[in-house]
Amino acid sequence: MRNKYLTFAFVLFFSISSFSQIEPYDLKLEYRNNPEGVDTEAPRFFWKLQSDESSQFQKAYQIIVATSKENIDNNIGDVFNSKKVKSSDNIQIVYKGKPLKAASEYYWKVRIWDKHNKVSSWSKAAYFSTGLLEKKDWKGAQWIAWKNQKEWETEWWRKKDIESQATEFQLPSYFGARLSMFERYQFYNDKKHDPAPLLRKGFNVKKKVKSAKAYISGIGYYELYINGEKIGNSVLDPGWTDYRKTILYATHDITAQVKNGANMAGVMLGRGFYGMMAYDHWGFYKKGSWIGQPKLICRIKVDYEDGTSKDIVSDLSWKVTGGPVVYDGPHMGEIYDASKEIKGWSKVGLDDANWDTVNPAPNPGGELVSQMNEPIRVTKTFHPIATKNSSRGQWFDVGTNMSGWVRLRIKNAKKGQRITIYFGENEDPITAKQPGGLQQMAYICKGGGVEYAECRFSYKGFRYIKVKSFRKLKFKLEDVEVKYVHSDVPRVGHFESSDKTVNAVHDICRKSLIFNLHSIPTDCPHREKNGWLGDAVTGMEFGMANYDLAALMTKFTRDIFDGQDEFGGIPAIVPANYYGPGKSSLWSSAGIHIPWYMYQYYNDTRLFDLYWDKMMLFIKRSWEFNNIPEKDGMFKERFNDWVTPYDATYKGGGKPGGNEVIASMNFYLVLKRMAYMADKLGKKKDKKQLEQQVNRIHKGIQKWAFDEEKVEYVGLKPFHEFLPVVNILALNYAIVPEKYRKQLEKKVVNNIVKDKDYHIWGGIFTVHSAYEYLPKNGYADMMHKVVVNEEWPSFGWMIKNGATTLPEGYKFTSSNIHHFMGAVDNFFYRHIVGINVDESNPGFQNIILKPNFIKAMDFAKASYNSIHGEIKAEWKKIDDTTYEYFVVIPPNCSAKVQLPNKMEIIKSGSFKYSVKLN
Repeated sequence: MRNKYLTFAFVLFFSISSFSQIEPYDLKLEYRNNPEGVDTEAPRFFWKLQSDESSQFQKAYQIIVATSKENIDNNIGDVFNSKKVKSSDNIQIVYKGKPLKAASEYYWKVRIWDKHNKVSSWSKAAYFSTGLLEKKDWKGAQWIAWKNQKEWETEWWRKKDIESQATEFQLPSYFGARLSMFERYQFYNDKKHDPAPLLRKGFNVKKKVKSAKAYISGIGYYELYINGEKIGNSVLDPGWTDYRKTILYATHDITAQVKNGANMAGVMLGRGFYGMMAYDHWGFYKKGSWIGQPKLICRIKVDYEDGTSKDIVSDLSWKVTGGPVVYDGPHMGEIYDASKEIKGWSKVGLDDANWDTVNPAPNPGGELVSQMNEPIRVTKTFHPIATKNSSRGQWFDVGTNMSGWVRLRIKNAKKGQRITIYFGENEDPITAKQPGGLQQMAYICKGGGVEYAECRFSYKGFRYIKVKSFRKLKFKLEDVEVKYVHSDVPRVGHFESSDKTVNAVHDICRKSLIFNLHSIPTDCPHREKNGWLGDAVTGMEFGMANYDLAALMTKFTRDIFDGQDEFGGIPAIVPANYYGPGKSSLWSSAGIHIPWYMYQYYNDTRLFDLYWDKMMLFIKRSWEFNNIPEKDGMFKERFNDWVTPYDATYKGGGKPGGNEVIASMNFYLVLKRMAYMADKLGKKKDKKQLEQQVNRIHKGIQKWAFDEEKVEYVGLKPFHEFLPVVNILALNYAIVPEKYRKQLEKKVVNNIVKDKDYHIWGGIFTVHSAYEYLPKNGYADMMHKVVVNEEWPSFGWMIKNGATTLPEGYKFTSSNIHHFMGAVDNFFYRHIVGINVDESNPGFQNIILKPNFIKAMDFAKASYNSIHGEIKAEWKKIDDTTYEYFVVIPPNCSAKVQLPNKMEIIKSGSFKYSVKLN
């Protein structure tokens, strides 16, 4: 079962010294390149280093920050000059200069001293601007909306009363009503919902402009236009939050769009998640949630060359009317009526005398903070791979499950002609019994020439579409542009091997992750679009190996604690309208695990600093609410090892229990991580308390869940066979007393190999731990065989049956775009190619390289562009007993290479090893 390594043959080191100078590059502030709107008082600097000389490292650095390009070009740090700081740190460097001013521009650069004490040249200058740091910085801008608030509320809740009496709960629920978009639109025929409002405000510029910035939040969603030009390439902006606690605003540089003389600012607003129209299961539609009419707050600041400035703010002088988006909702879709377009609505010259004057809108309650994470964007555009006519419209296959929408080119339609586009995972998207039900967008043509139908305020999860028109139109493949839409996080990880099935599994894991990033990590992009925290616990770790999630998870951690109640309970989904806070310590533990992943991948301790008291309150609440007094150390739990292969017919026994044991084991891990961070942060009292709780819960697990006679962990409810999940978790979390570990490990292996014929019988938490513990402890070949096994239930079975993303579980009976079993991807990066973080010295400045040479594979390679630079590792089979292992370590980093019968520490550079196996 285990690899039997005989000898380490030789090591060959080589490097090319075309230049030995070390240089800083890829400068970032708060994880972003040249960010706009930074509202952190003490932002952090990051840079990477490059050099062709091996073993190069940084001995010291100097940062300067200036208020002008001229000063930075002349090496004058007029707001901050760190002087020479003796340190190898090149990440998480906290700004310690003069207080940053709101709505201002700054430039910075860095130089470093290398191992020879030679100073580098200055880096290229980087840039950042600050946002609005205090309420007064908004210069009196106020929330404005179209309708009188009282009248709007009365009408909104009247419609909700009618909807609540509908005979079908799904009408028009997120699961998808049996209605078309037009039927939904006509549902309140006596008085339809208001269309998405258009707002505009003119302003004059009479001096030479130095710069112009717009600080804006429009909720649920907004699009900003200056003089008819859409500003920025973000979509579905701003990101979703609990609007009662936090509202995101964006900062846009509009210098190029502002012209001398008359100017016009225009804003289109959508409902987004602020005005959710779906009659859903989670209480978003209820009174007491955050529902409101679309509203805007905005400040435009124009700085002149003479040092003066001009502010244009959202106030009661703005004009408003209804626009062509006559119906919109994130789940339900949207209708765009092109016949209602207002030509030039965001340009100077339009007569808006018939437009309404805006009304004041109540403050949604949340703190306005800058959107520092990457926005949602269209990241890829392509055409479908196939089309055909059918009885219910023209059908298209885009080739893969995905999140986003399509842009349809329409030629020579008649005015008023209606088109409905259906999106779905099922081959026939006009079937309600699929994830998301009848996902749609609809378009009413203005007629004549060429026009385009495209989403603005909703996104879909789908592979197939049907275009339905009562007066049939014919479309070619090139008439349909398919658009990926998700948070535009940089890709940092790549993996490839000789095994096509392994490659395909990696691909569906990665795609499932990226198609579920929409300002929060969602469970699925069609049906729910919710931030289920159990999914985040098992998904965000492998996500960080593939994408730079630092800024997004910083935002999402705030979302998690925004959802916390006064007692410390965290809901199972965030954002949420208090959906079950405290009922699951297992799901809600994302509040600890995600900051832990941030610490491991980016050496970020700030999240623990910021939320420590809230984390400790969550610990307290979990003991009080979840601990079972008569079985101290066992935690009652709402959820289980989600989507296990067990079902009601499984050997006549159905699904096993074990919720309490899984929750308790997870909480043991939570407490250990918290105790570790308490020590790291110098919180001695909390460390002592947490360590006592670690011992307490371990004692409870051993007493109530461990069968010493069988040497295995069991659920609190009887089940007729060995439970992989609780035993694999016990091994991976180091719960098992050492004297039992090998014996239990053998039982787990026998269950996988003999009892289940190379299958893991478990769900998301089993996958998360099994593909970590077992390959790390000598069973990599076995786990490879489990991955590629084509018999159900397995990842290989998914690939054999055409999966393009991960299903929710081991069958294609629910959502087919779920990421939470993607933790198998950790196996590929960490334990096949061997790129591992040093948990005791995280952030990948100290790297552990420990590959497993899979006998059934010819090669495997991966790269990870860490926060310090790109790490590469690759092995290939030379013959049946010989392998080559090649690695590249970035400057200012070191690695522990662990090969059979050989371990060594290496500095930066390129290295090649030869390993001989039996």
